[in-house]
Amino acid sequence: MILAAALLLGTIVVGWWSPGLLSRLAARVAPGTAIACWLLTAIGVLAGTVAGVLLLVLPGHGPADAVIRLFHDCWSAANHDDLPGLDPLVGAVSGTVLVTALGRLVLASLRRRRRRHVLHRRHLTALQLVGARDTRPVPTLWLPEARPIAYSLGGRRALVVASDGLAARLTERELRAVLAHERAHVRGHHHLLTGWAETLGRTLRFIPLMRELPGAMGLLVELAADQAAAAQCGREPLRSALMAIRAMDGPPRALAMAGGDTAIRLNRLDIHSSSPPRLTAVAGGFAAFLAPPAIAVFLVLVTSFIACR
Repeated sequence: MILAAALLLGTIVVGWWSPGLLSRLAARVAPGTAIACWLLTAIGVLAGTVAGVLLLVLPGHGPADAVIRLFHDCWSAANHDDLPGLDPLVGAVSGTVLVTALGRLVLASLRRRRRRHVLHRRHLTALQLVGARDTRPVPTLWLPEARPIAYSLGGRRALVVASDGLAARLTERELRAVLAHERAHVRGHHHLLTGWAETLGRTLRFIPLMRELPGAMGLLVELAADQAAAAQCGREPLRSALMAIRAMDGPPRALAMAGGDTAIRLNRLDIHSSSPPRLTAVAGGFAAFLAPPAIAVFLVLVTSFIACR
């Protein structure tokens, strides 16, 4: 049971204390790298929790005993067999909590998918009725609306929604920057990322990492789309367009041009940060994913050393 407890403790440490570290990291690296670190950390916490519970409920704790013996022969001093009555109880409680959390996660995902399908169907019907402009690479639905509106919908039939009021208020260069921003959301599959982040945040709100994940992901995908649009159309047209429509928003489950913290987005446009080398970004992502088991190994080594002494 010691290995399972160490793994679960590692997930608790990462789940409770990683948001602050990830937030500081996001201010220093490219948005895409920050997105990967947040998501891989969340996946690592989920995987560590599932693995820890499985080690508790599997007969003989699965491979846990064999792994422990590799650390030191004298691990038997702290072997879980000394507490035979505790294993079934802890395993049953942990398994119940895990099954309940997974059930809530599936239900929340299905509800979100159903609502997104309804929203898509309404927009696609409007698209068929009024037609589209700029069909490449993503269809654009133009609404006869005086307010400046710009947002995108993801999925297999992704589209960008804009209003005539947007085109009337912005210059041609600003309008191109706005449309490039929304298409960057579609190309980057940002709707899928924010959707999963929102589902995890609502289902596992008791974990600080999951609770802060939707807000962090919502801002980071806007920064990533800003970066792509600035590279394509320039920073100044994007900046002036953002200032002109900063008060407007889109429907739920859509990514609007005015989403996220406008002040942070404008500030990041002034920072000409370069992306880290790909190897460094990949290494950082793996480190985030492997943080829970790394802490568990450290705890096992420390426990083994104390027990042997």
